[in-house]
Amino acid sequence: MKKIAFLKNIFALLLLSTLMFACEDKDKDVSPELSTKVAGTYKVTKLTVDGDDYPLEVAKASITIQLDKFSAEVVTGKMKVTLDGDREPDEDLGTLNLKNAGSTGIDIYENTEKVGNLKDDKLNIFVVFEGQEVEMIATKQ
Repeated sequence: MKKIAFLKNIFALLLLSTLMFACEDKDKDVSPELSTKVAGTYKVTKLTVDGDDYPLEVAKASITIQLDKFSAEVVTGKMKVTLDGDREPDEDLGTLNLKNAGSTGIDIYENTEKVGNLKDDKLNIFVVFEGQEVEMIATKQ
């Protein structure tokens, strides 16, 4: 009888320890939402129009892009431009959709058209504006 009681206690202890170690905190593995990773202020460091570089320092220009979280995979954006000390009106970039691109970062879409990419806090925007191909490279501030 003592042997059976002892085996029951061992079995109960093994079952209890298995249940304790099988339950893990799943919140630790949750990665931040794409919009949380993308949201922030980016300063444009390089501007290229139709393949020609435009040095921002020479034009005394400053361009910043502000991206704000809208939902888990959507951000809203504004572009702020200062030329020769004069602040231009903010350009509303509307809503931008985000998709995880794996090792190449996060792709940014306007509707279904890819307009940019973010990897390692480096934002690359490429659009056609008034018939010209514009590319901007910006770093997160």
